[in-house]
Amino acid sequence: MNSIKYHIDALTITFKELFKGNYLLFFIPGAVLTVIYLLLTYNTSLVAETFLMEADDSWIGWGKGLLNSGVEGFFSFWGFIVDQIYIFAVITLLSPFNTVLGERLDTQLTGTKYNSSIARFINDIIRMIFVVMIAVTLEISFLVFYYIISWIFGLGFIDGIMFFVISAFFYGMAFYDFALERDQAGVFGTLGFAFSKPISMLLTGAIFLIIYSIPVIGIPISPVITVMVSTIVYLYIKKKLPKQTELKTTENNE
Repeated sequence: MNSIKYHIDALTITFKELFKGNYLLFFIPGAVLTVIYLLLTYNTSLVAETFLMEADDSWIGWGKGLLNSGVEGFFSFWGFIVDQIYIFAVITLLSPFNTVLGERLDTQLTGTKYNSSIARFINDIIRMIFVVMIAVTLEISFLVFYYIISWIFGLGFIDGIMFFVISAFFYGMAFYDFALERDQAGVFGTLGFAFSKPISMLLTGAIFLIIYSIPVIGIPISPVITVMVSTIVYLYIKKKLPKQTELKTTENNE
């Protein structure tokens, strides 16, 4: 129940800050990546159309149809690769910006200050690459294991739900790594935290996936909102929120 309350409070604080005009600049990097992504997917579809040929009922038409299927299959595969590269770019290339966002929000809420440097900038990217690689490997392993169980016991009717749950968990883990890095937790510390707080991982990851699924605008705004939510929830989990001064004020008023 605490996790649900933390996330409600986190969403409330996040949108209050955004409506005040704070942290809006952090949407720009994601917007740039979105434009690049849309251009790539659009140009890919145009190139694919240029290779397609009109088919008829003759054997030549059958051959053209077979060739068209191959072309469509290739560009479909290429589109899948572009999607994966883009998602990887969202999580990894935006990690330095997300780190700064998390730090500034943390400082605003708790007063804790952090030192930034070029070395840390590079370290953030390298660390996130490792975290994403581990998350993807574990996610695929969990999915394969689940689908084997699903095939054996005929659980196909819940495949969509389970895919969402498994994906949400590991996306949540990736976003909490920004806060864990500030506390100097190692990569395996991130894993330990994630599996000790599964509900928080699921809720935060679900927020990311739901916003991410919004056409066009979901892509640039989902990382920013999720970083802010995960930062606030993490501070609640670590008892850094509400601040002690706030607690004393409340007690005195009572």
